[in-house]
Amino acid sequence: MKLIVGGQAFSGQFVSYVDKVLAAKKYYKDYLNGAIDSAQFYEAMRSDASLAGVPGFHEYNFRHISLMPPDEKLPSEKIIGHLAKNNIISEQDYDNMYAGFDEYRKYIRDNFDHGGFFTSIYPEDERLLYAVSKITQPKKIFVAGSYYGYFAIWAMKFVAENGGAAVLSDVDPEVCELAQKNFENFGYGDNTNICCGDAGKLLQSRTDPIDMLVLDATGRHDDERPEYRGKRIYGAFLRDAARLLSKGSVIVVHNMEPENPDMKMLVDGLKSLNAVGESYETYNGVGVYILT
Repeated sequence: MKLIVGGQAFSGQFVSYVDKVLAAKKYYKDYLNGAIDSAQFYEAMRSDASLAGVPGFHEYNFRHISLMPPDEKLPSEKIIGHLAKNNIISEQDYDNMYAGFDEYRKYIRDNFDHGGFFTSIYPEDERLLYAVSKITQPKKIFVAGSYYGYFAIWAMKFVAENGGAAVLSDVDPEVCELAQKNFENFGYGDNTNICCGDAGKLLQSRTDPIDMLVLDATGRHDDERPEYRGKRIYGAFLRDAARLLSKGSVIVVHNMEPENPDMKMLVDGLKSLNAVGESYETYNGVGVYILT
């Protein structure tokens, strides 16, 4: 995705652009300080005439921007806290899930090349995937819809430390090339296989087990396979990967909307695999589930 601002492409995280546009606005500060809630923040943006015509600020994004948590720790603490309460992970793991995160974040943000693209991976997404990966220590990751790799990078510290391997799949050659460049520059080249192709076909032909499946794709709306259209694709990917998953496997869902009819196949699939987890409604929506 590319966002054109002032005739030039904005590169980097969309959240940093949002923060820059809203930084001086009292209602934004009030939201971050807890003085107003999400609904009030949403209405304040809708009523702000100065946002008219500002790239990225429109009705669809007003709703989603208003869902960014005022404290980025909230999604991790809700989702991973749910897993701890259900004895899927230990309380000690929960207490230590952020160890090393600040240093790693600085290293990634200082050195990651976004090229001419922008990403909707938000700070809460970074923190959540880091924490889940630190707790579960995955060795075999498959990312369906990896874009240029910015989401996956938050798991790679632990994959590399464990001598593991991550497969990143996307259908766009340009973003695959950028992902390859970044992962090599971070020293993860030997732990990563960038596959520019259909994740469904890759999963169907795969024989290696998967201990972390990351879903972050959107299917073509004219795909000849109806179950692969839009966000229905998540359910199809889970079906394609099911034989490769086992007890303890982790499923991370970006853009998780449990009530969305297009995600019924995914939700039913998670239940059939006895996956325990929780979701959190953010700008993207995120969910984490572990097979029991």
